[in-house]
Amino acid sequence: MEFSRQRPPLEFLLSGGFVVTVMACVSVAVLVPEGAPSIVAMTVVAGAFAVWSRNLLASSVTALMVWLFTTGFLVNTAGELTLNRPDALRLGVFAAAALLGHVSGSLRTRLRRKRRLMRARSHPRRPPVLLGRLHQRQRV
Repeated sequence: MEFSRQRPPLEFLLSGGFVVTVMACVSVAVLVPEGAPSIVAMTVVAGAFAVWSRNLLASSVTALMVWLFTTGFLVNTAGELTLNRPDALRLGVFAAAALLGHVSGSLRTRLRRKRRLMRARSHPRRPPVLLGRLHQRQRV
């Protein structure tokens, strides 16, 4: 299996999710106005990371980190974490974005694999890989 097609280990995904969250929080704090636009931007970050990682645990942990940073630095600018109704609602939105991103990333990967297999089977001149390898062994 090629390295580019392998999933990164969970340790790299978790640390990558943390780095993405911190960088996104800093960027959103500087570039996006306070309030709903900053929350939408962080929701997009959580969903995009989930699409890329295709790992439910890493996506969920990253969504939790996004919630912590959003609540602590974008909503409560003093760095205080609170847990009231709007905060719990934001946590649910980030978790839903992570779940939706994970599902769409996994479906995209499965469809891509299926398309690749169908293309390999339908090509008239290309013999199947296994038969091609068997013919090479017989010639030698």
